[in-house]
Amino acid sequence: MKKNIDKVIRFSLICLLSTFSLFAQEAEEDLTLSSDIQSEEQEEIVEERDEGPIWVFLDTNQPEKQGDFEKTELELPGVEQEQTQKFIKQFLTESGRKVLIKSLKNSEPYRPYIIEQLKEKNMPLILQYLPIVESNYIPQAVSRSGATGIWQFMTNSMAPYLEKDSWYDDRRDPWKSTDAALSKLKYNYTFFGDWTLGIAAYNCGAGAMAAIVKKNPGKDYWTLVKENKLKKETTLYVPKLLAIADLIENADFYGCQDIKEAAEACSTSEAEEFAYIKTAGMFSFSQISKVTGIDKNKIKELNPALFRNCTPAREVYNLRLPKDAAADAEVRLREEGVATDAVMYTVKQGDSLWAISRRYNLSVADLCAVNGISEKSILSIGKKLIVPIFN
Repeated sequence: MKKNIDKVIRFSLICLLSTFSLFAQEAEEDLTLSSDIQSEEQEEIVEERDEGPIWVFLDTNQPEKQGDFEKTELELPGVEQEQTQKFIKQFLTESGRKVLIKSLKNSEPYRPYIIEQLKEKNMPLILQYLPIVESNYIPQAVSRSGATGIWQFMTNSMAPYLEKDSWYDDRRDPWKSTDAALSKLKYNYTFFGDWTLGIAAYNCGAGAMAAIVKKNPGKDYWTLVKENKLKKETTLYVPKLLAIADLIENADFYGCQDIKEAAEACSTSEAEEFAYIKTAGMFSFSQISKVTGIDKNKIKELNPALFRNCTPAREVYNLRLPKDAAADAEVRLREEGVATDAVMYTVKQGDSLWAISRRYNLSVADLCAVNGISEKSILSIGKKLIVPIFN
């Protein structure tokens, strides 16, 4: 009998350890939601949920003061919600803190600009942390569904803010995509009249959220979550943002000096100033660096949309350079015969390559090289040509 009891006890302990291990693994996987470096929960949102409420709302009664540090209240409500508290606990683990600190370090080149724009547009400052939820602030992040950049734009959600072709993808540009994302978020807030719903709509789409709100008039985000009206990722989206914001804004309260230091690395920095010069045709970052003296890596850092490490062929492109170096760079490129301005010319009846070249004071060879055509090409009326301006 004693041996049988011992076997039962050992079996029970094994089951408990297995359950704990599985729970720990699931908790760690919850730390990230959206890019390829994140959990598979993102792919699950295509499935409708019908199993009832995903959590029970409880008052956690978290103390507003810990030691000598008082807790700062966030701009948006919901920190006390159970799912937000779950994310806070996960980010307080060793692996969770590493994810958050790494994301904050990734944000250093871009967050000052985002903060500047949020203040200028009178939008909640906690939105500076939304790219952590979306991509961990990785400009090259691409999800399995094709969402790209720090704000994770899908191709069908780019217009009218962003563009892409075989040479560049504006979604990879943190500055351009920030302008686009804030425009979308501002629109959502204006439409729904509530920031929490507006942020959730950024995740699931304004159209989808509008349909849900129409079917559930008068209900706020948290009520929609409680009644299981939203898809899984959208129910986790706002709580994760609030958890990240709460931990960073109240790092002293939580005893997270490492998170505080990572956040403060750029919180007091001013947004980097830059200027644009126009290039006509394909020029590699190496060429531009050699002519201008600007470090190649700096050119690449300021122009992440150019994923081929060169300006587009047969296109006029606004190249971003450090503000204090742009004017001199433009002069040097012109002196080297690299066009830094151009016009789009529409071929008219009677035009020829020779006539167009003579009109704009450049050689037929240069005109053909930029447009990728032969000097013997016959021009058709209405064809558009890029005409580089060298002086």
